[in-house]
Amino acid sequence: MEQSWALKVERFGKIKNGEIEIAPFMLFIGDNNSGKSYMMSLLWGVLSEGRKLFPKEPPSTRTYQEIDRFLENSIGNTCFIGDKEAQLFVQWFNDILRNKKGEFIKTIFRRKIPIGSLSMERYHRSQPLKIIFEKKESLEGTRFSSGKHYIRIPYTERSKEQATERYRMAQYITWNLLMNELTSPFYPHARQGGIQTRAIGEALYLPASRTGFMLSYKALVQDIMERMIAGENEEHLLEFTLPVYRFLQALLRLDDNGKSKYEDVGRFIEEHIVYGTMKQEKGPIPSFYYCPKGKQENLPLYVTSSLVTELSPLILFLKSKTTYRSLFFEEAEAHLHPRVQRILATALVKLVNRGMPVWLTTHSDILLQQVNNLMKLYHHPKKEQLMQRYRYTEEDVLDPKKVKVYQFHHVGNETIIGQLVPTENGFPAETFNKVILELNEETYAFQIEEEDEGDE
Repeated sequence: MEQSWALKVERFGKIKNGEIEIAPFMLFIGDNNSGKSYMMSLLWGVLSEGRKLFPKEPPSTRTYQEIDRFLENSIGNTCFIGDKEAQLFVQWFNDILRNKKGEFIKTIFRRKIPIGSLSMERYHRSQPLKIIFEKKESLEGTRFSSGKHYIRIPYTERSKEQATERYRMAQYITWNLLMNELTSPFYPHARQGGIQTRAIGEALYLPASRTGFMLSYKALVQDIMERMIAGENEEHLLEFTLPVYRFLQALLRLDDNGKSKYEDVGRFIEEHIVYGTMKQEKGPIPSFYYCPKGKQENLPLYVTSSLVTELSPLILFLKSKTTYRSLFFEEAEAHLHPRVQRILATALVKLVNRGMPVWLTTHSDILLQQVNNLMKLYHHPKKEQLMQRYRYTEEDVLDPKKVKVYQFHHVGNETIIGQLVPTENGFPAETFNKVILELNEETYAFQIEEEDEGDE
């Protein structure tokens, strides 16, 4: 990723405090009901809904006025925004988050959840962002555009004098600095849409309980449609969190026409895990089927195993041309045998190495250990020999710098989020290791020794 930042929260629900510094591959581990899903949904919300938080009119705050003066002086000249210059834009976005945090939380979770503070900290860019101003006779038909390390902004002689035009520039630059390549872009000349709108490139959220959603999505969607037709208020339309609603919405709009960038990873999961193919049948509400390997019959999901129904959305999205730029994955190991968890972890690493950020919650020590193994392989002196022996490719090997793991600790009735520090053997997971050690201790204690048998 070209940029990095940390999302800092205090007094958010049961989370006392925590700071999540983003990375291409992130794992949230910890006890049940410790706030992992809350934090994952909040991160998704910042990426997917944050672009709608900008005020409609240019604000009069001191921070924004400094940005406005910067743009007024820069228009017509090529300039660069590095870490130091970016702090002004980050500070402005933090002002917006602070002022709208309550409203923002309610939009994501569909109810009020107390939150003390919410901010983006420790912003860093790998390379300064170049702002290229292109002079035009008219702005009609023109648009802002961006690349890996640049933004191209059309302007006219009057742009310096137009506060609304400078404001569009400020929003676009801020969103690009924070979210470039992570989620959908900001469209300065377009309405950003309500909660029912899924934007192109928006982060994909795969919720927990995927089996239930895959078996009941038609009834759920039908109910939502009937409410919309009846003209129910948007506030009362959703009975799920917004990321879950958007998951259902994306499921209805899968585009299987043409080649997907990640289709081969979907095929990898089909071949090595589910031993069959996922298919869809077009319609107002599409139907999804599973065809076992070597068979011609398409089976509806309600007669397939939970393995198939749990992984079916991931496979379908990977094979679809539906656009998304990052993946949020709750309880990735649900219903999966330990052997399968290892293969899934390898598939997720393939996505990370393709440039797709993957952020997941997990209770699986096996999945985490597989990630550790692929990290150890990255610098191993016998890397080539081991790759050949265990049938790994270069795309399966994971750079440790791309990975961060966060532990959610219960402290009384509250949760504290801590970042795990990797060792040469990967990330040690205290909660997993403690349970395994306790289980081993009981196992040895409960063994019936020969002398015990002789006592009978």
